[in-house]
Amino acid sequence: MTVADTASLIAALPRADEGRRAAEYEFSVQLRRGAVYRWGRFGVWLSGDSPEAFDPLARWLRAVDAPAEVIAAQAAAGAPVRQGAAVAVTETGPQFRLYLHGRHAETRAQTYRSLRWQAGTRAWLSTYAFHFAPETPEGERPAELVPAWARDSFAALAGEAWMQRSSGFWLRRDCDGRLDQVDLAFPWQPRAGTLAGIRQMADALGLPQETRGWLDELPVRHVAIRAAGNEDGDNPVVTLYVSAALDRIPTGEAELQAAVSDAARIGSVRAQRLLGLLPALPDVETERSRLDQFYSGDLSGWRAVLGEEMHYHGALFDLPCPDPDDAAMLAASRRAVSELYPFIDTGAQVYDVGCGWGGPLGMLARERRCRVLGVTIARTQFRHIAALDLPVRWADAERTLPPGRFDCALLLESLEHIEDKPRLLRILRMFAGRLVMRVNCQDHAPPSPRYAGTMHMISSAMLRTMLENAGWHVRHWRDRRREAMPSVTVWHRRLAVLGPTWDVHLETQRAWCARLMRIGDEWAANNPLIEVVAE
Repeated sequence: MTVADTASLIAALPRADEGRRAAEYEFSVQLRRGAVYRWGRFGVWLSGDSPEAFDPLARWLRAVDAPAEVIAAQAAAGAPVRQGAAVAVTETGPQFRLYLHGRHAETRAQTYRSLRWQAGTRAWLSTYAFHFAPETPEGERPAELVPAWARDSFAALAGEAWMQRSSGFWLRRDCDGRLDQVDLAFPWQPRAGTLAGIRQMADALGLPQETRGWLDELPVRHVAIRAAGNEDGDNPVVTLYVSAALDRIPTGEAELQAAVSDAARIGSVRAQRLLGLLPALPDVETERSRLDQFYSGDLSGWRAVLGEEMHYHGALFDLPCPDPDDAAMLAASRRAVSELYPFIDTGAQVYDVGCGWGGPLGMLARERRCRVLGVTIARTQFRHIAALDLPVRWADAERTLPPGRFDCALLLESLEHIEDKPRLLRILRMFAGRLVMRVNCQDHAPPSPRYAGTMHMISSAMLRTMLENAGWHVRHWRDRRREAMPSVTVWHRRLAVLGPTWDVHLETQRAWCARLMRIGDEWAANNPLIEVVAE
C-alpha cells in the first residue's frame, strides 16, 4: 500500500463535528524480532455525552462499507463514553476496527469492545476489561499472563511507581472469552527510554541500535502484547501506542505521527509537572497491610451483621428509635446515603475512598447515575464489590492517587483510618472539586488509635483545621451522632445471633457495640459524627 493510499485512509477517518471537542488521534508501532515496524497503524477517537456526538463515526462505517452487524452495533451502543475508528494495513489490504467504549446502564461500570473486519469478511468481536494495579479480582497480575520471554519486562513495567499509584491494565478476550492480549496503560505518556521494561524488551528482541534513539523518545500511552498461549510462535510482537488530541486533520501518516508525538510530549510534561506538585508519597507497599488483613473478613458473617445491602456505616434514624427492626435499619442505612444527594450532583464522577462493602457505591450508581469508583484496602471487599459489577480498585488510599479528576471525593466514616490525614486531604484537593465526608471524631480525649489500632482519632476542631490548612473551604458542618446511635443496637443484636467467630474484625465490632450499649449516651456526647462538605 502506498503513502498516498494511507493518506487517503487517514483523510477518511471520522472527525469531530463543528463545535465539538478535538478528536484524539492515535498511532501504534510494533517491536518485532530485530526490527521496529513504524507505519500502517492509526486511528481516531471521538468522545461525547450523546449519541449525536458519534454521527461522524456512523458515516465513516457506511463509507468503508462496514458489515451490517458492525453498523448495527455502533447504532445500538448505549451510554457511550468514547468511540474509535482505526485502520491496520496488512498484506491483504486494510483491516478496519471499531471501538465502542461506554458504561453499563445500571452500575455505570465501563464497557469496552471492538469489532475488526476486512473487505468481504464478517467482523470478529473482542471485549476488554480494565483493572487497576496490582491485580484483577481473581488475583491475576499482568506479568503472569504474558509469554515467558516478556515476564520480567512486564513485571518491571507494571511495577513502575506511577503505574502502581494511578493506573493499571486492560485484558482483551476473544468472542469465546479466551484471554488474548494484555495491555498496560501509562496515562502520563512517559518516554519509552525512561521505562526499564521497554528497554529490556528491546534488548530481548534484538532491536538494532539505529532504532533506539527514535524509540527512546516515543511518548508511550499503552504497551500491549499477546497473552501467553496466543503469541505468534517465533515472531513475538509488542505494540506501543501513542495518542493525543489534535485540532487539525493530519494530511498523511508521517504528519500524524509527528503531530501526535509532539502533542503527547506536551501533555506528558504537564502531567509530570502536576505529579511534582503532589505531597510526598510513601513507598508503595507490595504486601497486604494490617488494615487489609483486618478488614478482609468473612463475607457471610458481615452480611449477617450489616444486611444484604452491606452498608458499613452509621444509619441515620428519626429520633427517638430505641430498638429498630431490620426494615427500619435498612431504611435508615439508605437514608444515611440519600441525605448526601443534595451535595452530589446527578451524574457526577465520585471517588469513594474507603468504600467498604459497596452499599453507598451501588446507591450512587443506581439512583444518582453517578460514575463511581470505589477504593478499598481489603481484598475481600474488593472482590465482593467487583462481583456486583461496580467499579472498584484494591489499593491503599494513602499510597495511591485518584486516577484522574473527580467531581466529588466521598469519605463515609473512612478518614479515621488514614494515618497522615493532612497529606490525603491535600491530595484530594488536587483531584476533586468537592469533599463530602462523615468522620468519627473524638473530642474529649487526646488523639489516639482506637478500634484495634486501626483508627487514628482526632477531634472535630482538629478536623476543621486540617481541612482549612489543606485549602478546603467548609460549606456544611453538622453532628449526626444522635441519629446514628440506634445503629449500635441493631449491630449488637445481630452479633449476638451470629455468635462467636474467628474474625478479629467482627469480634472487635462485638466488643465495641457491647461497650456502647453500657455507656452510649456519655460516649455520644464526647464522640461526634461530623458531616462535612467542603469545596
